[in-house]
Amino acid sequence: MRKGGARVPHDIESHDLAGWFARKRSTLGAAIALTGPGIPMLFQGQEFLEDGWFEAEDFLDWPKRERFAGIVQLYRDLIRLRRNWFDHTRGLRGDPVNVFHVNDRDKVIAYHRWGFGGPRDDVVVVANFANRGYDAYRIPMPRAGRWRVRFNSDWNGYSADFGNWFSGDVDAAPDAAISIGPYTAVILSQD
Repeated sequence: MRKGGARVPHDIESHDLAGWFARKRSTLGAAIALTGPGIPMLFQGQEFLEDGWFEAEDFLDWPKRERFAGIVQLYRDLIRLRRNWFDHTRGLRGDPVNVFHVNDRDKVIAYHRWGFGGPRDDVVVVANFANRGYDAYRIPMPRAGRWRVRFNSDWNGYSADFGNWFSGDVDAAPDAAISIGPYTAVILSQD
């Protein structure tokens, strides 16, 4: 009898735990967890796609850190953004969150995080939960001006088979056209 629960990749794609769908969806979930309000929690081994069922007696498969080095880097990048490592995502440490865009049909949401507001503090997260990308998805932004892409989970540096969907900086006046890949999170902030 199993005591623990299934890990995220297993719940997503039980027959292909390291497959594209499991990797894309689990990293999208990680982006939501690490950019949401509150204290984010990561499950042991999540950053290198530990699979199977969680049981206290089972050891982590540490060689997966090398096999999934790009996914480990994705987690590092998200954690650095969360910690405001480069002093342009301070809002990810603040309490407020405003989910300002929800599109059930296209499966896209966007939310705004901030502490005090303004440049280097305001952060917008756009998340695409669909199995298709968008070249110019229009969303309103919290303020006009230049928004720089700080993170794109579809970058093929995280995994060779990710689409590398180009998501560039945008000028909002007051809305913006954002390019976003399938099952992808894009994080933007202002200087």
